[in-house]
Amino acid sequence: MAAKVRSLLSKQKSFFRKIYSFEIPDSKEFDETVCNKIRQTERLTIFFQIVRNGLNQSDSVEVDTFGFRRFNWMDWLISILCLINAIRCGILTQNTNDSVAVYLGNIFFRDAKGYVLLLWCLVATIGLGFFREWLMTLEAKGKFKVLSVWNVCRNGFIPVNLQMNELNTKRFRFTVYLVTLFVYWTMLATPLFCIFLYLSLLLNNPWAYQIHGLTLFSLLWLPVFILSLSTLLNTIMGFGWYIMCSLYFHLYRLRDLIDCADFLLNNLKHGLFAEKDMQLFCSQIIHHLNDFEFASHRLRYVLLGYFSVIALTGNFDVFIGLILRVHTVSFCNLLATAGFIILLSVGIFGLVFGSFIAQLGTLTIRLHQLSCRNTLSTQSASKVLEIMDRAAGPYNGLKIGDFVTLEKQFFILFTLENISLLMLFTCNIGPLLN
Repeated sequence: MAAKVRSLLSKQKSFFRKIYSFEIPDSKEFDETVCNKIRQTERLTIFFQIVRNGLNQSDSVEVDTFGFRRFNWMDWLISILCLINAIRCGILTQNTNDSVAVYLGNIFFRDAKGYVLLLWCLVATIGLGFFREWLMTLEAKGKFKVLSVWNVCRNGFIPVNLQMNELNTKRFRFTVYLVTLFVYWTMLATPLFCIFLYLSLLLNNPWAYQIHGLTLFSLLWLPVFILSLSTLLNTIMGFGWYIMCSLYFHLYRLRDLIDCADFLLNNLKHGLFAEKDMQLFCSQIIHHLNDFEFASHRLRYVLLGYFSVIALTGNFDVFIGLILRVHTVSFCNLLATAGFIILLSVGIFGLVFGSFIAQLGTLTIRLHQLSCRNTLSTQSASKVLEIMDRAAGPYNGLKIGDFVTLEKQFFILFTLENISLLMLFTCNIGPLLN
């Protein structure tokens, strides 16, 4: 009777597992789909001149005295359009002449608080423009070779090439697919969203129906605005795609090390442990930690710039949408929602990649268990102690500049800092604009 009950319960358990379990896709067709999406996203980033070489980054410096864009007409066009849009917004913020406003296509014509949005557009264009120029210069100097560690994934996710086991390879492939799919469609939708936003703001202005020249010149300035804004926004998304996939690659390789440690512990229980395996495992840990620390050190200022630009963008969006309440109610709600989403995404980024330190702690525990349960030689024991001391050090983790190491508590600290920054904006800038 008891055997029948156990059999019935096991069948029910397997039935509910099949219904509610989430399985990672595993097929050659899915692998080819992911690779195609990676190649498409890479070509899209090259088209928008986010990077010039895609995943084919190298240390070779090929910059002449003229600069990195000498023969690149697309990059020249984007930079000139961004400069023109910044000059246009700067003139409109200080302009009091209606004729100049009409000729420059001011979609906030005679709006009491329209100059706030123009000023915000000016600051965003200048800030994102300088950030893009900086990224292009760093790439031309060969600083982004660390982003090409996962370029083998363009031709397939092979565990041997990725130095992961099969399960972690599937997890990494599925994560890359989700991130790539989101970034790809977001980059394609950004120009359409900018067009919709520009036209909706123009049509909500009642003067556009009375002054036909305002409508005409606003539509003539539409390509300049769309190309400059969509390119700058896609720079944040596209280059963030390279960074996130590279960091995910190192994170899953660390998880693979923990799986290897569990495998060695299991062999130790069954008497199949060899000291040669331990030495090979230690060398593998050192190799992976060196790669990640090099990538973290090389990207620390880029990540600091990312966090600064995105955090300020989210804060100003919330401030303009909720505190100042400029323009229409729907536009303010859209701006505030975008600001909250931006701040939340940065916090989630810190929460996900802050787990690197937790994974290092788990790896330290596994090494401690291996060293306690087995008699190691002096050389192997000293190597294990060295790795444990290195993994437990406060300098490990993802660097944000030279003074912050990303941890799981970053989500809370980032939220509190942004709340205090919004209060600072409200108390000091709000009365001046009103």
